[in-house]
Amino acid sequence: MKFSIATFNVENLITAEKPIYKDTRPRYTQEQYTLKVAWVREQLLKMDAEVIGFQEVFEEQALLDCIAGTRYENAHIFVAKPNGIRPVNAILSTFPIVNARLVEEIPSEFLFFDEEKIEQVLESTRIPIPIKRFSRGVLRAELQVSNTLSVLVYVLHLKSKRPILPEDLDRDEATYTDIAKGSIRSLLRRGVEACGVRQLLSDDISLNEDRPIFVLGDLNDSDTAVTNQAITGEPPYHRLPDDVRFDKWKYVFHNCKYIQARKSIENYHYTYIHNGHYESLDNIFVSNHFADLNKSKTGRIMDVRLYNDHIIDKTISMDKKPFHVSDHGQVVANIHLFDNNMTPY
Repeated sequence: MKFSIATFNVENLITAEKPIYKDTRPRYTQEQYTLKVAWVREQLLKMDAEVIGFQEVFEEQALLDCIAGTRYENAHIFVAKPNGIRPVNAILSTFPIVNARLVEEIPSEFLFFDEEKIEQVLESTRIPIPIKRFSRGVLRAELQVSNTLSVLVYVLHLKSKRPILPEDLDRDEATYTDIAKGSIRSLLRRGVEACGVRQLLSDDISLNEDRPIFVLGDLNDSDTAVTNQAITGEPPYHRLPDDVRFDKWKYVFHNCKYIQARKSIENYHYTYIHNGHYESLDNIFVSNHFADLNKSKTGRIMDVRLYNDHIIDKTISMDKKPFHVSDHGQVVANIHLFDNNMTPY
């Protein structure tokens, strides 16, 4: 059995004549909204995926407008508490959604403490970081992909790199030190959120080792960032005893980008460009059920497709991104699910 799974940051998807965030003016005129819907629909038809995780959906109706008249019109959809003011995650699936829920509370406490030698000098103590909720709630959905197999899909949108500054400080007036502090505040929040996601994933694996898991979304960090590695987990040390190493492998996730890169002669994988920096902010991670070296794998990643032709590097181009076009590229992973559904470990 073959199917495709994708992630799509649609950037501010809301119906016409309505504001977002704290704006007072509408985000789109009717004409702009018509162009927005047409562009999103065109991308969806190009991607042609059976499962799509969305970020930055403000209204369910806007998403329904995008799929009207397409093969997705009767697909299963779950939008995570849209209120028209702030962006939420959503999932579209041609497979039945067994259950879906929004996780808003970060499931684990985060304590900060420094290295012991430094602590002794500074006489510091363990400090709880008071970040208790995800900036954008995590969407968790169970999909029935065959008569005998269900999978979990997590749709994420972690805190952006935008600096968190005091309300009375305008970014254009901020010093480089101010920006540095604001960026570290954002990094700290994104890091705590990544730890929360890791806890959710580990809990699900512990409850059911046989159920594959896909993690997809806009993680707002490069693929090698510590926050992403916190979610995926590092491969266990090869000199560990076999039984310990095999048990740890169950909790490791794999970035589809690298699976594709190992098969390709060239690798030009990026989904976002900021100030000349080409980054892979949008990713699809798969559980160890799809690892090539897993002799008992449930399936494999056939290839990864990227849709990023609409992204413009403003530092070298005079072109301007159309207002209705997303500033993120889309990622699609093609999955081959083995028909025999072997036990994954």
